[in-house]
Amino acid sequence: MRKNNALTLRPFHYVTPSISTMTVGMLCVLIPHLVMLIITSSFQSLLIILACGLASFVAEALDAYLVRRRTMNIPVTLLQGILTGMFLPANYPVVSIFFIMLVTLFIAKYPFGGIAGSWVNPVAISIVMAYFVGAIWFPTYIISPLYLQSHNASLMLINDGVFPVFALDTTITNYLNSNIFSRLGTNIPEGYISLLWDTGSTIPAFRFNLLTLLGSLILFSIRSLNWEVPVSFIFTYSLFVWLLCPVFVGGSIGNGDIILALLTGGTLFMAFFVLSWFGTVPVTVSGKIFFGALTGIAAFFISGYGLSPVGAMFSVFCGNIFSLIIQMIEHWRGERQFIPAVQSHSHTQEHN
Repeated sequence: MRKNNALTLRPFHYVTPSISTMTVGMLCVLIPHLVMLIITSSFQSLLIILACGLASFVAEALDAYLVRRRTMNIPVTLLQGILTGMFLPANYPVVSIFFIMLVTLFIAKYPFGGIAGSWVNPVAISIVMAYFVGAIWFPTYIISPLYLQSHNASLMLINDGVFPVFALDTTITNYLNSNIFSRLGTNIPEGYISLLWDTGSTIPAFRFNLLTLLGSLILFSIRSLNWEVPVSFIFTYSLFVWLLCPVFVGGSIGNGDIILALLTGGTLFMAFFVLSWFGTVPVTVSGKIFFGALTGIAAFFISGYGLSPVGAMFSVFCGNIFSLIIQMIEHWRGERQFIPAVQSHSHTQEHN
């Protein structure tokens, strides 16, 4: 008889990466965003991110050493601070955001169980509180309804100078049209490359959409990000935007500009880096899909075309409420399946 003497690590194989591994992966793909802030001389945004990181560390230290007597989870703490700073405008007072985030995190998150014990997303609640305290520091987007009635609203805004167009945009667009899109029988207009590269917003999370997309692909490939939540969110939100957005401003159904909705307001950044925060999403695959879809619907009614400085974070906050309901249903279904199985096993043992 043939014997199998191969040694494997199969009993210790993880179904998904650990929280620390996933966090390190996210931190790595955020580095290019920080580098771009340096290249574009956005030093005020970097200072705000530093203040948020410091507030996150102080809140974590207070919780770790004074409340729960445990060690700090430094990667999660750092990620939390960076993500919060990325959603704040560059002109927000640095000292104010430090204390706002410190108090918000310690009150709303840590006393309820640390990383995965709180139902509310720490990034979302920090931004929402920062908005309530200092709404005057957030940018306002006043766009004429005439733009939003068109299915090419983003192109009209680019042509009218609302979004900046960079010098290399024409060269890159012509190259792509000549070598790639012409073979597909189509072409892209000038300005979309700039919209992907840098929207010029004062809020860093709204700016570098191409880096966000590339980072999400890396996270998917190393399994640091599950597909269910962001994909279901983006699909549902895009569908509602395409079908209904122009209707609210006198346009026709099925004529919405999905590009404008996804590339403004930090929609993509929120979907890939914030929405799936640890402990705030359902457990089952179906639960995650429903969570993403319901959050996408909420984002449509809150943000519309995405032209909102805090709509993405309010959408996450609404999604957290949906997640609570979904998790209660998951728990109820789990009990219904588990208890009969235990009773059946007990009866079998008694007969034996």
